[in-house]
This record gives sequence, structure tokens and C-alpha cells, in this order.
Amino acid sequence: MNLTGACLCKAITVHLPTGKNDVGVCHCAMCRKWNSGPWMSLQVPNAEVTGDTLIVYKSSAFAERGFCAQCGSHIFHRPQDGPELAISAGLFEPDGQYIAREICFDDKPPFYEFVARSERRTTASMAREWLPRLIIRRIARWFSGR
Repeated sequence: MNLTGACLCKAITVHLPTGKNDVGVCHCAMCRKWNSGPWMSLQVPNAEVTGDTLIVYKSSAFAERGFCAQCGSHIFHRPQDGPELAISAGLFEPDGQYIAREICFDDKPPFYEFVARSERRTTASMAREWLPRLIIRRIARWFSGR
């Protein structure tokens, strides 16, 4: 099942080669600043993002975020090195979507709460999982001269 979504102005479209409805929520301070609340995404590394108004912003030493320069819609978050790609869940119709996991749950401010009870990961557990992977990729990139 193919799934297609778009930003507010429809200048950027995202095609998912398979149906995806398990939403991940990030509560980290950077996502909350970017989104004015928790950021909800679908993990789809082989998504196709098209459109002339896409701007990519290097948001940290390891990651970048994409948004539409025309309407400001948030499109994706991805590591600079690697195949992972988190696409904004709000670009798609919410048919069948559900919250599967919340990350950086220990950073969640007390003024909101989700009804869904899903897998919850702390910032430290995410760092233990991701930092070694990102460092190895960065070292490989340095040695390859990219």
C-alpha cells in the first residue's frame, strides 16, 4: 500500500512505499522548540520526498531537519550519516495511526499527557543506542573523504 502526504501548501510531497501507521513521539527539548510541542513521526527510511521548496537545516552535529520554505511545514528529521528517516506524521491522513513509542520521555514537560500507553524510552537509553552508531558512521565518513 503506497501512502502519499503533503505539506500545508502542497509544494512538497512525500511518498511512502508501504503503509505506515505506528507513530513515534519525541519529547526532547529540540523537537519541542522546533514543533512547539512533541514531534510525531513515522520511521520510513525509503520515503521519497519531492518539491522545490524543501530546505534542509543542520540542527545538530549529527542530524538535520527538513521543512517547506513556503508554508513552514516540518517534513523530516534524519541523521546526516545513515539511512534513517523520520517523516512528520501530520503530513498524512491519520487513518489507523497510533502512538507506538515515546522517546526522550524523561524530557516531557508536565503540562501534557497522552492517553495512549506505548513503549517509553529515556534520553539516556536513546543515547546508548544511537551514539555508538552515529560515531562509527562519522568516522567512516571522515576516512572515506566525504
